[in-house]
Amino acid sequence: MKRYFLHLSYVGTRYRGWQRQPEVPSVQEEIEAALSKIFKTEMTIYGCGRTDAGVHASQYFAQFQTEKKWGFDLVFRLNKVLPDDISIHDLIPCKGTNHARYDASERSYQYFLHTNKTAHLSTISTLHESSVLDFTKMHEAVFLIPKYTDFIGFCKTPDLHPSTICEITKVDFSQNKNDNQFCFEITANRFLRGMIRNLMARIILVGSGEITLAEFEEVLRNGQKDKLPILAPPQGLYLSKVVYPYLEMESVFDLKKLLV
Repeated sequence: MKRYFLHLSYVGTRYRGWQRQPEVPSVQEEIEAALSKIFKTEMTIYGCGRTDAGVHASQYFAQFQTEKKWGFDLVFRLNKVLPDDISIHDLIPCKGTNHARYDASERSYQYFLHTNKTAHLSTISTLHESSVLDFTKMHEAVFLIPKYTDFIGFCKTPDLHPSTICEITKVDFSQNKNDNQFCFEITANRFLRGMIRNLMARIILVGSGEITLAEFEEVLRNGQKDKLPILAPPQGLYLSKVVYPYLEMESVFDLKKLLV
């Protein structure tokens, strides 16, 4: 059996996340159906991680294996069969032991936020209609994050994880020239369920003055899993980069470049 990685991206708006689930649409199910149609046999794929309902991926990797050989451009054919909100960019032959999920050494996420109603951003960024966000404090909150490693206070289901330790290697918070579109970026060796949307929710609370920087850092320092805020909406969140020891590819689309 020969193993392959698919390098892809998707808009998650109409899906209940990456992972196949009964009676609801998923990205995994769409790609499996497309491969099965092309190869005329049932195909199974495994992804580099889960994304929640409504969350996007500007870079994602999935693996499949097959004994079949083909004499056509599989990337082209998959893109013809798949819906417009899923794009296949590359087909990468792998060694037999390569694994899309377990071999990933680093993942990056971006979270996009805008403060003026903009029709074209409604499904790909989160609207927060407020003229009183303190962006200086939001920056300060973001740059407190790498000082800590235990993110139990930002995990939706800490009891389901063997560890809540994450090694954060990069954070950033940038904005456009009009200060009405923003991007939070974070890179780590692993993430917990709901962690980034929880972090973003609290960063927004810092910006709106509902919690202080000291209160934000207290959650980082000691955790408050019984006081989780409502998660930031999913449409602002993107899995934006996945790195492997043997493979590093640039994302083909970066919404951050559209911040003007």
